Amino acid sequence: MSIFTEPMLSACIVLYNSGVRVLHAVQCFQESDIDLELHVVDNAPGGTLGMHLQWQCPGVQYYPQQKDLGFGGGHNLVLPNLRSQYHLICHPDVTFDDKVLSNMVAYMEHNKSCIILSPKVLDEKGNELPQPRRSPRIRYMLASSLRRLGGPFKAWREEYTLADSDIRTPTSVEVAKGCFLLIRTSALRQLNGFDPHFFLTHADSDLSRRALEIGSIVYHPEMVVTHNKQVKNRNLPEILRRFGNACRYLNKWGWNF
Repeated sequence: MSIFTEPMLSACIVLYNSGVRVLHAVQCFQESDIDLELHVVDNAPGGTLGMHLQWQCPGVQYYPQQKDLGFGGGHNLVLPNLRSQYHLICHPDVTFDDKVLSNMVAYMEHNKSCIILSPKVLDEKGNELPQPRRSPRIRYMLASSLRRLGGPFKAWREEYTLADSDIRTPTSVEVAKGCFLLIRTSALRQLNGFDPHFFLTHADSDLSRRALEIGSIVYHPEMVVTHNKQVKNRNLPEILRRFGNACRYLNKWGWNF
């Protein structure tokens, strides 16, 4: 990772009590076969993680915060400091091989209409995670919570994630999930980053919706990353926050069933 020259690629990871697992993600960046500039925003400082990052990962730009800025707010923090042509949004629990980033940049270089590139996302067992790829609607939100009931909920979920479509080749989609997305830095600036009103959920859907006004979003199944996502029990404040973000998204883009 270079701190002296202007890299083609930059990346940002936003932390919130993420633990040492982020060191695995940072290691993937360090072992990548492309020069890049890595920014890490810590929304919950006070522990020893920052010290570990700065000691074990020289060149990482670390931003400890005194309050939780949220997902979008954390990523927006580094926007004025970016010098790259392409910028990667990454979760702290994502890992990937050393050629993924250079392959994604090469695809963007040869496909100028592509504003955002989204990879195939696997879980730690190698199963593809069914990521939403259509813009959120009321029925899709219901399906996300009630798909285990089967019937129309299962069908709506498959529609939402394009599980009912052939996406074995690069495919234009409506949404790129924020766990790992590559965006042109100039486009991210043009869009003024994430809408800070979306604290966590639907921040990526809103960014995608706005990005479609200036270019295309492509899902590429040959670009593969692993999301070592840990399932957590959601408490009442988090459930209410997710519900509020869903309502905020629908208020902004329309209450379409």
